[in-house]
Amino acid sequence: MVAKAYRQLPQRQRGLPSIGFEIVPGDLEVTPVIGAGIVRCRETRDGKPVGELEVTVFSAALVIDRDGILEAKASDGSGGAHASPVTLPGASGYFAETRGDAQLPYRYVFAIAHDHAIDGGVLVTVRSARPDWPAAERVLQSLRILTRNGVAPANDSEATPILPLLAPLRRDE
Repeated sequence: MVAKAYRQLPQRQRGLPSIGFEIVPGDLEVTPVIGAGIVRCRETRDGKPVGELEVTVFSAALVIDRDGILEAKASDGSGGAHASPVTLPGASGYFAETRGDAQLPYRYVFAIAHDHAIDGGVLVTVRSARPDWPAAERVLQSLRILTRNGVAPANDSEATPILPLLAPLRRDE
């Protein structure tokens, strides 16, 4: 059985980025925020959160300072943590990692764009109870950037694990 993909199509309205995204959320609970270009995915087990993943598009003049803008977006989204370069299937950019609240202490923020994107990118925020959340890993591996001309081509990098980036808390070792 093939998992169903979720697509946020590129916007055609003036002032909004002309990119979108596609993810395969698997068994996660998916909640799109209508009109905001945001989708939230959540997993719970026995009534407790296992993790949350949020994907949204943002407008930016990436042709001027692509790396600087993506680095700032990742850092700002994580509360000011240092951002480092990252490559995901079909996109590259920056990620930052930080500690979150007690329920979901692991927080990863990815600000990415396709190399040919000029007016926007994708921001992915992952919050999880443990550093290794397999569902988030699958969603990140499935992420594809969409352009008005279709799906942006995947990059040439091999599929490697994306999470965990943070060292486990002492309680999780």
